[in-house]
Amino acid sequence: MIRRMAVCAAVAALAASPLSAQVPRLPVVNNGVPRGILIAGDVGFPDAESGGGQTYAVTGAIGLGMLGFTGTLGSTSPDGGSASAEYGGTANLRVIGGPLIPFFVNLQGGVGYADIDGAKTTHVPIGVGVGLTIPLPIFGLKPWFAPRWDYTSVSGVVSESNSAFGYSAGLDINFIFGLGLRTAYDAVSFDNQTLSSWSLGAKWSLGL
Repeated sequence: MIRRMAVCAAVAALAASPLSAQVPRLPVVNNGVPRGILIAGDVGFPDAESGGGQTYAVTGAIGLGMLGFTGTLGSTSPDGGSASAEYGGTANLRVIGGPLIPFFVNLQGGVGYADIDGAKTTHVPIGVGVGLTIPLPIFGLKPWFAPRWDYTSVSGVVSESNSAFGYSAGLDINFIFGLGLRTAYDAVSFDNQTLSSWSLGAKWSLGL
């Protein structure tokens, strides 16, 4: 009974407010168009207002000149709820930036979907990302920031749709042989409250 009440509370929280992420409950990563192929694994930690728990996801990305595409597949488990599969993707356009330009501006649109304990959630983030590549002797740093318009639709146990302002920010640490680490923070403001999540991940890239 207690577990069922916790699940209902989590579903109500998910429906009452927009969820952050390309896929629900994981930060939206908008850190530029990759130069080649990229594979990343991330662990996300939504706050209590977003249902708590963890999200695990694997992302594949490809950059084709100024255009880039990502696809994400994961599993999310709110506190007191069962694990649910989720998936999503983005299309990205580099407006400013290149191999010899350390600063970049990136446009992004995406869609994500999850069925969390009967709450079928569709998430659509549309925004702009800005960042800077900082080369260092042993590794490189890429800090970035990405404000966006955020739309979420929930149907099933409850039905509701919302749009709100959201943003994400992160830091990539790039080592040799295409290996790297990354972290991101995400927040969405809605009706005088803020839902947030953060993530840690590892990545590998192969330039084309």
